[in-house]
Amino acid sequence: MSADISHLKVSGDAVILPDMELGEGKHVFVSYVREDDTQVDELCAVLEAAQIPYWRDRKSLGPGDAWKSEIRKAIQSGSLVFLACFSDNSRAKDVSHMNEELTLAVDEYRKRPPGRPWFIPIRFDAGDIPDWDLGAGRQLGDLNYVDLFGKSYATSAASLVTTVHNVMGERRLSPAAALEVVENANIAERVDMLKQLTKEMLVDPARRIELDELIAQEVQRVLAMLKDGERVSGPLGKTDDERVDRLASESEKLWEQVKPFCASLQVAARWGDPDSLTPWANGLRSFVQAATKPEGGISALVDLRHLPGMIGLMTAGIASISSRRWANLKTLVVDPTIRDRYESRPLALVEATDFYKPFDDQNWTSNTLARAAKEGVSFPEAYKDFIERRVGKFHTPVAEWLYIILKPIFADQLPDEDSYAAEFDRAEVMLGVLAQDLQNVRKDASTDEGRWNWTRSFWFGRSTWRASHSYGNPVGDFRHELATEGRHWSPLNAQLFGGEEARASAALENYGENFEQLAKQRNF
Repeated sequence: MSADISHLKVSGDAVILPDMELGEGKHVFVSYVREDDTQVDELCAVLEAAQIPYWRDRKSLGPGDAWKSEIRKAIQSGSLVFLACFSDNSRAKDVSHMNEELTLAVDEYRKRPPGRPWFIPIRFDAGDIPDWDLGAGRQLGDLNYVDLFGKSYATSAASLVTTVHNVMGERRLSPAAALEVVENANIAERVDMLKQLTKEMLVDPARRIELDELIAQEVQRVLAMLKDGERVSGPLGKTDDERVDRLASESEKLWEQVKPFCASLQVAARWGDPDSLTPWANGLRSFVQAATKPEGGISALVDLRHLPGMIGLMTAGIASISSRRWANLKTLVVDPTIRDRYESRPLALVEATDFYKPFDDQNWTSNTLARAAKEGVSFPEAYKDFIERRVGKFHTPVAEWLYIILKPIFADQLPDEDSYAAEFDRAEVMLGVLAQDLQNVRKDASTDEGRWNWTRSFWFGRSTWRASHSYGNPVGDFRHELATEGRHWSPLNAQLFGGEEARASAALENYGENFEQLAKQRNF
């Protein structure tokens, strides 16, 4: 975002927000060297979005006592927070106006009571904070500083905003509001920020309401997109390549919208407990329910509404299963149910969606998505590679795409390729076995035998062809675990499969038959 400063007053080379004069009111003093103008512009855009008044020189200050007087007045009389911005540029200068400002700021800092935030160092890179003597044996580097660079930028910027509001006596911004501020300043990395905030707040009961509101905000963002009638309207395009490009582009947009939610879900499913997972379970339910509601429009675009729920369930599966949090898996994918107009009884989420629900175009869109993500090429280029037979189609394109796009979210949990691939396989198989179990229960309760002759789980992905190429067989692994541990098998202890060994065995057997057939077909 390019900050609109038409509403600001200008006094000399300083920009002042409305209702604030130099030496009066509350403001933040921003000290920096002119070589860091770009980074300071971004910082000030955040402050403006948060409605925090600030003082900053727009040009290199010229010599003269008048300017020194103005700076002294701004620092000593009106500054409630002093931000000192350091970088390689500032460290390289032996003489600068910033050094003079720091000298004044240190004098002011010494007059203030200890423990009260006022002097806040900012780093624009990974260099050291200079060794400025603050008195009483303290150095500038001893103060808590804020890193405004790299992946932590968004989180750090939001934290800075809340700190400044607290110092200025304003109401503390909620995480959602802080996130909005940073996003509006066009510097947010929403995925990193949601992940970090979830880590910080999940373990703090006092912040649980704020966390719930933060997740609810993300859910509403996704639902707004799913309910957008214009998104599913046509035309798709006059040619097949135009059609695939439109569908792939819409798929990518839906993924980008749900990605922050999935990043937060990965943390919650791994470290939370069932009682704390309600916001994410409700979010997943909302996504899947929205995908089943009747909607006018082009059917191929309407079907894409299944993507957020399907991707969310796979995220929950990988996170829960790889950390052996079976109760969390139950809470997220089995316990939440939706109403489907074709079913008399509620459907569990893992029954209501799967890899095959979003796409209806003979795999062209999903193949294009997977190849574009894997090779880093455009959708038209990826599609052309298939049409001109330069490459073959994927065995399981939807799962391949998910495997690629979810990998960064799990980089901290499953950092190496082999462990990530193995846990991805286990997740898709366990989701499939659970869906099969629920189908079995539904069949046993039904009086319409003919209807259930063909019914099976559809959670079959990469693990089928990987099993045929000797990369491991999760179905066989789960069968062995159940046979060895019996009723003490961890999923049963978490009341998956109703806690019944016979149900788990039947589901593994039914799913396994289809799994083995698909694995044989993909053995080339």
